[in-house]
Amino acid sequence: MRVDLLFVSQCLLWLMLVAFCAEAHQQQDLSAYRLQHFTDENGLPQNSVKAVMQDKNGFYWLATEGGVVRFDGQKFITFDRSNLPISSNRIRGFVPALPGRNANPAYEFYGLTEDNKYIGILSNGLVTSDTAFYRKYQQTDPFAGKNIRHNSMLGSVPEQYPNYPMDEHYFAISDSQTFYIWKQNTISCYKNGKLSYKSTGSYKDFFLIGTHPYAIDSEGNIIKITPRPTRNVQYPNGDIIYNKQYSKVKADFKLYWNNVAKCAFLYLNNCFYTLEESGNGQLTTKLILKDYDFADLDIVAAHYNRSTGALLLGSVTKGLFLIKNKNFQTLQLVSKDADNAYYAQKPAGIHSVITGQGYQLGLNAAGSKVIASRVSTFMEDFGYKFAITMNPDSSFWFGIDYDLFRLDKTGKKVLMRFKLKDRSRAFFIDKKHRLWIGSEQDALYKMEESGGRQHVKFVVRAPFGGVSIIGQGVADTLLIGGTKGVFKFSVQTGAVQKLSKLNNMNIRSFYTTADGTWITTYGNGIFLLKDNKLIHFPLDRDRFLLTAHCITEDAKGFFWINTNRGLFQAAKQQLLDYARDSKNLVYYLYYDRSQGFATNEFNGGCQPCSVKLANGIVSLPSMEGLVWFTPDKIMAELPDRAIFVSSTNLDGKEIQVKDTLRIPRDFEQLRLQVSTPYLGHAKNIQMHYSLSGENRDAKWFPVNADLIITIPKMSYGNYKLVVRKANGFKTNDYNYKTILLNIPPAWYETWWFRSVLALIVLALFLLVVRWRTGYLVKKERKDNMMRHYRVISQIVAAVNHDIQTPLHYIGYSLRHINAYLHKQENGNPLITRMSDESLNTSERIGTLTKNLLDYIKIQNKSSSSRTQMGNVDAREMVSGICNLFSAIAGFKGVIVKNEVEPGFEVWSDLNLLSIVIHNLLDNALKISASEIIISSNIIAGKKQIVIEDSGSGMPEDLRKWLNKSYRSYEEWLKISLYPEQKGIGLVIVKDLCVLLRIDIFASINSKNHTTVRLMFGQEKR
Repeated sequence: MRVDLLFVSQCLLWLMLVAFCAEAHQQQDLSAYRLQHFTDENGLPQNSVKAVMQDKNGFYWLATEGGVVRFDGQKFITFDRSNLPISSNRIRGFVPALPGRNANPAYEFYGLTEDNKYIGILSNGLVTSDTAFYRKYQQTDPFAGKNIRHNSMLGSVPEQYPNYPMDEHYFAISDSQTFYIWKQNTISCYKNGKLSYKSTGSYKDFFLIGTHPYAIDSEGNIIKITPRPTRNVQYPNGDIIYNKQYSKVKADFKLYWNNVAKCAFLYLNNCFYTLEESGNGQLTTKLILKDYDFADLDIVAAHYNRSTGALLLGSVTKGLFLIKNKNFQTLQLVSKDADNAYYAQKPAGIHSVITGQGYQLGLNAAGSKVIASRVSTFMEDFGYKFAITMNPDSSFWFGIDYDLFRLDKTGKKVLMRFKLKDRSRAFFIDKKHRLWIGSEQDALYKMEESGGRQHVKFVVRAPFGGVSIIGQGVADTLLIGGTKGVFKFSVQTGAVQKLSKLNNMNIRSFYTTADGTWITTYGNGIFLLKDNKLIHFPLDRDRFLLTAHCITEDAKGFFWINTNRGLFQAAKQQLLDYARDSKNLVYYLYYDRSQGFATNEFNGGCQPCSVKLANGIVSLPSMEGLVWFTPDKIMAELPDRAIFVSSTNLDGKEIQVKDTLRIPRDFEQLRLQVSTPYLGHAKNIQMHYSLSGENRDAKWFPVNADLIITIPKMSYGNYKLVVRKANGFKTNDYNYKTILLNIPPAWYETWWFRSVLALIVLALFLLVVRWRTGYLVKKERKDNMMRHYRVISQIVAAVNHDIQTPLHYIGYSLRHINAYLHKQENGNPLITRMSDESLNTSERIGTLTKNLLDYIKIQNKSSSSRTQMGNVDAREMVSGICNLFSAIAGFKGVIVKNEVEPGFEVWSDLNLLSIVIHNLLDNALKISASEIIISSNIIAGKKQIVIEDSGSGMPEDLRKWLNKSYRSYEEWLKISLYPEQKGIGLVIVKDLCVLLRIDIFASINSKNHTTVRLMFGQEKR
């Protein structure tokens, strides 16, 4: 037992040592690559990745023993028994979709389970089970039997299961018309279902590159399959021939082949190559990975994206590896006492730079090895590394405070020394090669030459707040930055102008182009000064650009902006478009230390803030070395793929993903997981969404870092959810995804219910209004009756006391005077006549007053006591009224004729009827020209009293009002509460006619004279 324990302990120790060595070796070998390793600890369902394939959308699909897995570059989504009708999660690999008439365009390729179920990869980024696949496959492959076999379709290489072509056949699809059958020693080509040719040989592997067939023979050689009977051996050229173990005599390489993508790779001596056909039909190779032990990592599957350079490797035991080349390189001086926090630097030839510490760093001519050394003991001992200003001859100015030195291009020899009058920090050589010196005492100096010697000359003093940076402005101007802001200095005129909008900003750099001056700040972001207008550019989502150090422009029109938290790439044209219209998109592509930096913290506040070498390399200072890269060689990895909805969760339950979702009205929360295929940094995915509909305006909100959109409970209606994603550096270039949401109303929210409810409310409202109106009318009538009664009583009392009594006295006096005048034989006829007229007028006024009092009195009586009906002698009544108007008629020259037949009687109230006749005759006298005729007749059994005048005719609207009939006196009273102004006489006439039930009718005859008829009903006996 002791021996067994000791043996076990030794084995465990040996395994740990091997694992440690393998890990250390792996990290060392991959220093030139970006590596991401995914296992069941960070997304995979388990660690067996047997196949890798990319679909047309850009998603990567993995065949694992835990299901089919979709990888978008950021997250994994597993499709297994929990969401598919399959009995096993173990996926053997992928097989291509069928060609020709049996193809189903909805599927791109298939995952094959261990129990021979086919999981179709759909064009929308999702999957489903396809039970019809094998039946259609049997119709395509004439050699397929009725039993489903795992190896009937040719699998990827290396094979999971050994191929036995001597026992069974293998089927491989070339294109929609062509497929191949590998059986025993023969590879047969079929076109449109018919045998085209055969090739015989000792083959141990068969594969396709694109549509062209190849095989590996028993000696390890690559054989091109053609209709010719000769053996066509292919010796690949390209990068593989530089591999030390490559030999045409003995092929030791290992083939990797993706059976769906139909792409091949060769692995030799820990190096991995693509295998492709060149233009002349020969095979060529390209090295994409070196110093990587596939055997140690159990690599069995590979997929290479040529556009992005991303290589995905599947391990049967260790998960998934994502490998990319690093775009950036960090240069450091390897020494224990080296200061690798860099700031100012200058070019030293085309392959290296000299830093403020006096170090020379660069690459060898091949660019594969870092060369670093101490070259200037003077600079290193001086201990200032923030300002280096280079002359055209590559010599440079260096110093701080009162010391200024000119060094040769190597930094080893001091050419000039100056003691300055002021403490200085900023040095700058303008486009005319003049040296400018900024002091902490608000002074600007420049270097001049006279008599063959150089000296420092004072230029101007201004309230700069201490000059910390000097830059080139437009034309012949300088930009000066200090603690009190930014100033423009005209070299020609010496004028100093302060830019007030940049007050209290820590300026990092100036970069002047034909479009204006670009300004970076420490804490306020990026600006463009153009035509005295200052444009402030938007920040990135994490606000890293607040601390922007420097702008470096490349030959392709991109700006590279280094910050305290990484590096950004931006399109210059896009920034200019934003300066023109702030609604335009600005997209920043983010790079971090995974791209090859030793740290994300770049340095600034130095001059120069970056250096561009003659060979196109850009050198940026950081806290841990110089970051070198060639912008022209970097292919920006942009998130320009489509947007997909990966899952839809309603109140914690997964529902089917659709472009139109019908959501129950009582839901609490809807969650949509959106995604886009992108292998780059997650910060570069910029998505926003808007939800519009039902009086909601479309407003854009950022999608969170997890790409989950949460929609809370909403009222019923139709809504439109739009998700948009910035695609990159083109102005306003977006991808959109639209999802329609339909939330049905509850029964009490439907239109028919609301219509019925509205009708009920309207009916109730009308009933209430009617009841309230009736109540108010009754109340008002009661109040009006009280007021009416009181007023009438007062009027009656006033008329009786103040009018009628004096009228009686006046009439009494006039009768005696008139009688006296008529007794005089020699009296004056004129006076007598005037006395007659006065007496007549007095009697007429008395009658009118009596009639008015009688009318007023009846208003206070009940309906039954208002009238005293009886037979009225119409002629006698009319005669009395005519006598009252005889004097005024004679005065106006109007003849009043009483043609009422003698004995003509009507059934009415004598007093009230006389008031009616009196008022009608009075109105007729006012407008008549020559005569008034009052007559009587009987028409259709109805008695009539007719009054006809010779006036110009009654107006039509007055006739219509007068002729209108009413069913009762109460109806007339309701309508006549607020009558139109018709004259008090006619109102009394109409009122009494309605009361006495006399139909009054006014008309115009052929002579345009007015005729008013009073028509009486049947007499009551």
